[in-house]
Amino acid sequence: MKLLQTGDLHLGKNLHETSLVEDQKVLLDQLDSILEKGAYAALIIAGDIYDRTVPPAEAVELFSDFLVSMRRKHPDTELFMVPGNHDSAQRLSYADGILGTQGIHIVCNPEKSFEPIITAKGSERLAVFLLPFLSPGSLGTVPTEPVSATEKQPDRKDGMFEFDFSHEETEPVEPTKPAAHRLLSSQADLAAEAARRFDAVLESPKYRIMPSLLVAHLFTLAGVQSESERIFLGTSEKVSPALFSKFSYTALGHLHKCQKITDRMYYAGSPLAYAFDEAGTEKCFLEIEIDCLDPAFPVSVRKIPVQPLRPLSRLEGTFEEFYQGTAYAPYSSHYLEITLTDSELIANPMNLLKPKFPYLLSLKQGLYETGPASTRDSGSTGAADALFDEKRDPVTDFIRFEEELYGTADSDRVELFRELLSECADEA
Repeated sequence: MKLLQTGDLHLGKNLHETSLVEDQKVLLDQLDSILEKGAYAALIIAGDIYDRTVPPAEAVELFSDFLVSMRRKHPDTELFMVPGNHDSAQRLSYADGILGTQGIHIVCNPEKSFEPIITAKGSERLAVFLLPFLSPGSLGTVPTEPVSATEKQPDRKDGMFEFDFSHEETEPVEPTKPAAHRLLSSQADLAAEAARRFDAVLESPKYRIMPSLLVAHLFTLAGVQSESERIFLGTSEKVSPALFSKFSYTALGHLHKCQKITDRMYYAGSPLAYAFDEAGTEKCFLEIEIDCLDPAFPVSVRKIPVQPLRPLSRLEGTFEEFYQGTAYAPYSSHYLEITLTDSELIANPMNLLKPKFPYLLSLKQGLYETGPASTRDSGSTGAADALFDEKRDPVTDFIRFEEELYGTADSDRVELFRELLSECADEA
């Protein structure tokens, strides 16, 4: 049985305040074309369909058009998806009952994750489990260890002296106190509870005889992050891949780099690059093939490259190389982040380079990036050294900055800077 995996579409996302809706439409058209060429039993979208809990109208319309097109062109291909941490589960689950009858399956309530959906292709059958992003409390509470009332209590002491109160009459007590409960809040605890429930279902005779697939949106301990994801601090928000080892295959979302976690667990990654640290990285869909008739349920995974409308690129060079040269002309249609390596600051470089590179989104000047130590270590002298003289006060820094950019400092701007600086000091 062949499946197509993707996730982290982030429809409606902006990159440096630039809308990516046009890029995402091209992406969904490409996905539709791949579905048309392959005999896929199902498409998997592992969360973060939208970039925000309240997505812009054009993003909702874009995804709606895709669903209509998919159902019309590929009526035998089912769709399985879960909400991610960027999605609103309540909004995404709108009309899920009706959509389910049309082969578009979405589970937004985690309590329903343990009721698999059986998909069939010829004589092959597959049990699909859908696990949305787990928020604190979404799987309720678990009991803590009960405390026995008959356990020996510690001796009561008064300084050096111990007193035996065993002869005192006591009220009769229950053998154990009622067990306390704690709310499951961390990703690690929530995933462990989900895995416990999954294992109970998978061990039943009904599901032992067929392969099982899990679609989930989470961060595994072995995963690698990129700049475009919401960062989790600490290990309590990371999940052990071993928790889901009983599944024949696990399709993961949340991390934006395509990566193999185990032979049976993959992140497809985001199909578009959403941060410049992803420039040059491979973006793809994953074709998953499961042999449902072999008792071992072997799995094979193949990457299908994505062709973006506009690739992301990071470039370095002098201002003149970009402004006058032709070496970087092939990048004029790319989304760009440029770092200028000039030894002097360039005034308004973004405005000067935009006509030649219309999709230039980020520009950095090397002097700012390297900082004082780097500048001094380079042996440079003059304006650059003066700019990073640590002994000057902020007003002097501002005046020198103005002089570097405009040749002379504007007295009105300097006075305004003084006033703002004074207000900051008062608030501090």
